[in-house]
Amino acid sequence: MKIYLVRHGEAEGSEGLAVGHLDLPLSALGVRNIEALATSWQGPQPDRIFSSDLRRAAESARIFAARFGVEPVVDARLREVSFGEWDGRSWDEIYERDRQRYDAWTERWWDLAPPGGESFAGLEARVLSWFRELKEEETVLAVAHGGSIRALLAGLQVIPREQAFDLDLNPARISAVETAGVARLLFLNQGPGWHAP
Repeated sequence: MKIYLVRHGEAEGSEGLAVGHLDLPLSALGVRNIEALATSWQGPQPDRIFSSDLRRAAESARIFAARFGVEPVVDARLREVSFGEWDGRSWDEIYERDRQRYDAWTERWWDLAPPGGESFAGLEARVLSWFRELKEEETVLAVAHGGSIRALLAGLQVIPREQAFDLDLNPARISAVETAGVARLLFLNQGPGWHAP
């Protein structure tokens, strides 16, 4: 099985904010960048396309759906991590006004959730439950988020969990894994014109 993981395009008004379940649409730049990625697709035709239910991912997935003629399957398990009370607030404001809880979370992000939110462990369990329902010998394109892609890669043990947030996973970029008994990372954070191995 090959899984192509696309991070949605840039979201409108997201600059500097904690954007988890906050449901923002794609920006005009986000649309253009996803269109460029879809148009320059170098891999095999996906058998199925999945998408997070959040607008920025669902809108990105529809662009790929038009390219391949495959209707996306919307699955909320591919959502970004929930930042709870912090969702939609600026990171600067969170740091200044909620410093104690912010510091505690940054030290234990694996098992500690933001106030009212979700831990990385919870996110990992959620995306792995989606993964376990995929069929063998299929090619899947999943349009998701920086957090959910990192959680899947960590859960499949293709990256060390402690390095999950060290990865560059930019908007409108694609990563891929292959699973044949053991999962293997094929490539990470590639833009338009990438080449399938």
